[in-house]
Amino acid sequence: METVTVSFLFIVGALGWTLAEYLLHDFAGHRAKGRNHFSREHLRHHAEFEYFASPWEKARAATSAAVVLSALTMPWLGVARGAAFVAGFVASYLFYEWVHRRVHTHPPRGAWGRLIRKHHFAHHFRHPHANHGVTSPVWDRVFGTYVATDGVVRVPRKHAMRWLVDPETGAVWEAFASDYEVVGRG
Repeated sequence: METVTVSFLFIVGALGWTLAEYLLHDFAGHRAKGRNHFSREHLRHHAEFEYFASPWEKARAATSAAVVLSALTMPWLGVARGAAFVAGFVASYLFYEWVHRRVHTHPPRGAWGRLIRKHHFAHHFRHPHANHGVTSPVWDRVFGTYVATDGVVRVPRKHAMRWLVDPETGAVWEAFASDYEVVGRG
């Protein structure tokens, strides 16, 4: 029975990160309008499309979150169960960081990769107060910030992802032309 509970709490922790991802992105990232460090870093990411905070800063944030979550969950759930929740949360955070970088730097593979890129780039280039979930649109649907990305996402040329355009012509690769259009001048 302990294994089931520990496994279940790992999953709950992982799902908990997806909610934290949404809330941080929306409230601490955008609604704060540069009034905190996270918001300034996030707004810089929007302005400098290939900018990401340093790995050390991300590790410090993950460590801080793990310490706080451990202090909150372990007295309540016990060491093994609390550790399982925290491990799920941190593992999901690390997955998010990997996905977010790949969304910007690598072409999609499969339906989920295509969906999540269009969802995220619609946020970057058209609806900055919508589509806050990077790894999933679920919380955007729950909180009413989901904007459908059925059409073509218009990407400013200065922010065009390297994987999106032919470097020789500057045109969108044919494989992505049904999802993206590059607009404006370099």
